[in-house]
Amino acid sequence: MKHGLSSTVFALILFICCFRSAYCNDKQQKSRFEKIKEIVAKNMDILGPMLKRGPSKEMIDFYLKHEAKKKKKRESDFEKKKKKYAKQTKTMFLHAYNSYMMHAFPADELMPLSCKGRVRGLTQSRGEVDDALGRYMLTVVDSLDTLIVMKELELFEDAVKLVIRGLSFDTDITVNLFEANIRILGGLLGGHASCLYLQSVGKLSWYSNELLMLSVDLADRFLPAFDTPTGLPVPKINLRHGTHGLKDNETCTACAGTLFLEMAALSRYTGNSSYESLARVALNFLYERRFKASDLPGSTMNVNSGHWIRKDSGVGAGIDSYYEYLLKGYLITGDKRLWDMFSTQYEATKKYLKKNKYMTSVHAGAPKNRVKEHQDALQAFWPGLQVLAGDVDEAAEVHSHYVQVSGHNQNTLPESFLLTGQLYWPQYYIRPELVESNYILYKATRDPKYVDTAVTILNAIENRCKVVCGYAALKHVASGELEDRMDSFVLAETFKYFYLTFAEEEDIGIPIDDYVLTTEAHLIPLHVQFFSKEQVNASKEVCPDKRIYAWSWLEDGLFGRYFTNALPSHICLMEDQPYNYKIKQKKSKEEPRTITSSLKASNFDYKNPEHVAVLRSMGIHIEFVDGEKLQLVHNAGTAYSEQLGVEGVIFMKEITEHAKEMSRVAQQQSVAPRELFVQSLLNRETATFEAGRAQFGPDLTDGMRVAGTAELAQPADGCSVIINRLAGKVAIVHRGNCMFVDKVRHAEQAGAVGVVIIDNAEENSALLAMSGDGTDDVNISSIFINKVLLGLMVLSC
Repeated sequence: MKHGLSSTVFALILFICCFRSAYCNDKQQKSRFEKIKEIVAKNMDILGPMLKRGPSKEMIDFYLKHEAKKKKKRESDFEKKKKKYAKQTKTMFLHAYNSYMMHAFPADELMPLSCKGRVRGLTQSRGEVDDALGRYMLTVVDSLDTLIVMKELELFEDAVKLVIRGLSFDTDITVNLFEANIRILGGLLGGHASCLYLQSVGKLSWYSNELLMLSVDLADRFLPAFDTPTGLPVPKINLRHGTHGLKDNETCTACAGTLFLEMAALSRYTGNSSYESLARVALNFLYERRFKASDLPGSTMNVNSGHWIRKDSGVGAGIDSYYEYLLKGYLITGDKRLWDMFSTQYEATKKYLKKNKYMTSVHAGAPKNRVKEHQDALQAFWPGLQVLAGDVDEAAEVHSHYVQVSGHNQNTLPESFLLTGQLYWPQYYIRPELVESNYILYKATRDPKYVDTAVTILNAIENRCKVVCGYAALKHVASGELEDRMDSFVLAETFKYFYLTFAEEEDIGIPIDDYVLTTEAHLIPLHVQFFSKEQVNASKEVCPDKRIYAWSWLEDGLFGRYFTNALPSHICLMEDQPYNYKIKQKKSKEEPRTITSSLKASNFDYKNPEHVAVLRSMGIHIEFVDGEKLQLVHNAGTAYSEQLGVEGVIFMKEITEHAKEMSRVAQQQSVAPRELFVQSLLNRETATFEAGRAQFGPDLTDGMRVAGTAELAQPADGCSVIINRLAGKVAIVHRGNCMFVDKVRHAEQAGAVGVVIIDNAEENSALLAMSGDGTDDVNISSIFINKVLLGLMVLSC
């Protein structure tokens, strides 16, 4: 070598390469090494004396500063790249969404090639694919929380109003229960969660749980589907007639096992546990029926007999989201049994289904036997679930397989393909699963290669699928022939996951880490339910005692109760539990202070709009149960702020103590029953009956009596203004539909001197001491009498 290179020169070369090692692969380092040797060889006359002394401090500082500048530039370029593609993703989403709104709304889906809406029963049928459609504004409902994620607040508010005003489920149409649950019920709940968040930051003050009420209406229409011997729901439901006339009794594992997140969230929003209970029964039954030889489930079951019809087991179509809902069900409830169910079967998938870098399908009863050679696009969600289970390395390996298959097909993952890579079903429906797992892997690792993967797939969609009216699916990934189809999940999921991959925290319209995403990527808050102390898992740390509390004001007294089925969300899971992410806890620098409720229980008036508004701000809503039972339900998660949520807890405790005191006083005052004396105007015969007293108005004591001719109020329940004149008369009013005290007020306004309230029970029940509402404004006496006694009275008189 010219001049001969000393060991110092080689040391310098190695020194320079070391600085490059974190940024260059082996091939790049070798190439740079050769270039440096060439430069040094040509300049030995100048460099020789300096190199003999070795690298100086100045040289080291120079290279450190040089590399720091390059690193900063690379980071800046990466941030600019993400920002660019976040903007492009939003532009693409808005092109699809606005195309739907302009050409298809209120139809369920947009036909992007025809530029018109797809309406079930009017446009050409596609068979069972159309069972996802129900004439219920599918695309706009499915897109609600995507609008929030992308910070399109005005479009979101407009969409919510359109849904509230125009959506009805009272239609004679049969839909796929699974699809209706994940898309419509999930979409409504995700929209509701978004509205509650906006209210917590001072926006959307007009919203009053309308989306939640629509959710209840829809879920109630689901309930007949669960009326089977096994508790597994039938696969289809008629929105108006339930299961009447439907004979399909075969359901897939995913179809029956992908209801829990939405139904549990609805139960915990409303306090009605029946939705969650039904979905839990289905999950439990599927788990108990797994094949004991492998711990794997089959893919299709008879809902009446509980026998497996198809015994193939994989992680794709027919089973996929069953696994997802076991794990995510655990995350939003903290129910350890759900984790145990998931982990048992997850270990079985690792043992029997993992082959090299891909997931295969086997016979669940004989897991060594492979049952099919093709895979489907839905399986690409699996790496994301593996990340949530803590297997990041395995997730990356499996994910790379699906990325490779996509790359071989112009960056569009075909609907199904053979293990050799050949096409099985060549369509591309712009599905989200590959983008979803790519996002979760990036979230877990922050490896820039996942951003590059997302960019590649996004550009493929833009270049291959974009049309004048939205984005069209591909009939064939090789030929690029388009299909007149744009599924709602393209907006609900695909673009949402792209945006979450690229966007920074400040560009996302909701704190996404506080939510679990359903299988349709809808938002369920991690705080959707709180928990009681006895259910906290043993740990070094104990989560705060936050519980949903309900207080009821009944006709025979007051009582309060905790919803004890509340379970911890994974916000409170500890490090020794199997969730891989660390939840950021905001630590307040303020000193703890005593918080009191801004409204005193003793002053509360349920008819006062200001009081109702104060309660709503604290996360307390009022409802009537069985027509006349006034119930307050507190959910701190819906309070306008954390402080108001705490005030709500204080108020509920105060109202409970107030209720107990009122009940105690009522019991003391109602030891002796009152009497009703009746005399017939026809034959002057008389009869006397025991009656219950009222806790409001003048009491009939010490010989006091009220007399008058009896007349039935109109309306008979006395719950609105009484239209017949009752001056000097005793009003007869039927029980039900409103509070006792309101009936008496209306009778007094009509001129009555007293009121007899007749029970609506078919059997003779205990006499009630009728409760008031805390406002002492009634000036006439009233009593309560059993319906059965009334019959005797009529016969006697």
